[in-house]
Amino acid sequence: MNELLNGVKSNPSTSQLMGLARALECPAAYLLPGYNGLTSLSVYEEHHDAREALRLVHDLGEAGAAELLEAAREIRLRHGGSDLTVPEVPDPLPPAAEPPRPGRRRRLSFTEAAERAVSDLEGN
Repeated sequence: MNELLNGVKSNPSTSQLMGLARALECPAAYLLPGYNGLTSLSVYEEHHDAREALRLVHDLGEAGAAELLEAAREIRLRHGGSDLTVPEVPDPLPPAAEPPRPGRRRRLSFTEAAERAVSDLEGN
């Protein structure tokens, strides 16, 4: 796990991914790269009926999905909602730099290491 946090390793095992999800109290899928459907995943996780609806349109293709979408929009309107009240998918946050830890030097980027080597060679 330490190698993941320090950027040495970038491909976590399933057990590491599950451990991180438990620690962060979120579904493991939230941690997968490129995943941006957090609103959809929340509905999927919290509502059994949503999972059932997806299962039912599984093999109906695009026409079935379009029909389900239209029905969902009509239901939202009957309940006083609109497309405007559905949460937008947020842009992913850039990774935060890890603060240096006392007693341990921070891992240098390639550029920083090269600059330090030049400085050492020049005696600065």
